[in-house]
Amino acid sequence: MSEAAREIWSGVVRLPAAVGWLQMLGADGVLESADHPLFTAIRETSGGPEAVAVDLSEVRQMSLGAARALATCAGELGHRGIRLMVVAPSEQAALALAADEAADSGLIVLPAVRDLITACVPDLPEHVPGVGDPLQAPEPAEPSQQEVDRLRRTVRDLQAKVRTHPLIAQAQGVLQERYRLRDGQAAFRLLQAASQQHNVKLRSLASALLEAPRPEHGSARWFPDRIKTRPPKLTALPQVNSESANRSAVISAVLHQTLTISDTPMGNVQLADRHAGGLRIEKHHGLNEEFVDYFDVVGREGTSCALAARNVTRVTVTDVATDPVFSDEARYKIMQAGSRSAHSTPLTTARGVCLGMVSSHHERPHQLLGPAQARALDRIGDQAGRWLAWHQRTVVLDALEHLHRLATAA
Repeated sequence: MSEAAREIWSGVVRLPAAVGWLQMLGADGVLESADHPLFTAIRETSGGPEAVAVDLSEVRQMSLGAARALATCAGELGHRGIRLMVVAPSEQAALALAADEAADSGLIVLPAVRDLITACVPDLPEHVPGVGDPLQAPEPAEPSQQEVDRLRRTVRDLQAKVRTHPLIAQAQGVLQERYRLRDGQAAFRLLQAASQQHNVKLRSLASALLEAPRPEHGSARWFPDRIKTRPPKLTALPQVNSESANRSAVISAVLHQTLTISDTPMGNVQLADRHAGGLRIEKHHGLNEEFVDYFDVVGREGTSCALAARNVTRVTVTDVATDPVFSDEARYKIMQAGSRSAHSTPLTTARGVCLGMVSSHHERPHQLLGPAQARALDRIGDQAGRWLAWHQRTVVLDALEHLHRLATAA
């Protein structure tokens, strides 16, 4: 197993004062043996947390030996009065845990982050006044609800780090080997400098580095034959200037304009993420925390946006409650967010490749688009998709060139 695959991530989540705190750990890739650093980190937990929570959502494969190691860790922590919770196990990890005797060890398996929060804060309110209820004005949150909201944000941030860290660690390893850097920190500083110079997210830069062909040995330029072009116009997004906008500004404009045209306050933008294996939420508005957690990354099945990405065409759902495109759990999460109908429009390149998706959600069923609305959304999808493709082959490659110059000089 590669060193990158054995990386783990850890963090501390402060719970409401009466509850204490929990240690959160995450692993990536493959858990195939009991000597994985994850199990050492679990056993070395100190300070008396309320629980140790292990995020297994990015573990693609787990052996029975690894499942037994988790069960053993649960027993050891249990003797110290600490609960061990497994959060959001992937399908493969869930199968391994089910095949072993984890249930008899005290190991707690929770399918989603929401369940982790509920387990740690038993008095979690089921409904927040004003949220998802257009007939009532929002009321100030009680202190306990503020604590719950903070906990959700902290857990989500840690999950994002868990999922991003292995990709960046892999990029660090490539840089360290390629440019004979002294350590991973030197590689990270190069990534960070190029990221900041060209306003490209670290995750995007790391992903591009891993996918790009290796530069020629001794070459001063990584992409010597590259021809730069001007960015395509974004006439469908009057809020931004295509010449000077960064990716975040364009994505924000895509969502804002889509919600304005669709006359709804709820929606999200997703971008294709090959390393995550699906569409990843990049921007959202008006959707609750559970929706964002559950649909953080969606695969090829079970949602309307997955169908729209697969067929590279807009998909309209007139009634979320009855449309067969959704899995039962996805349907529940969407309706829980207050959505009863939706429109998902692909962001496509000139060659018809789907680079992302913008979706509008509506609180009533059968919210159809008029012809003018449909044409306007198609223009947004076409222009934004072409601009994102330009950004990938221009700005992101500029960042890689900058990184190459820094690393060569170092």
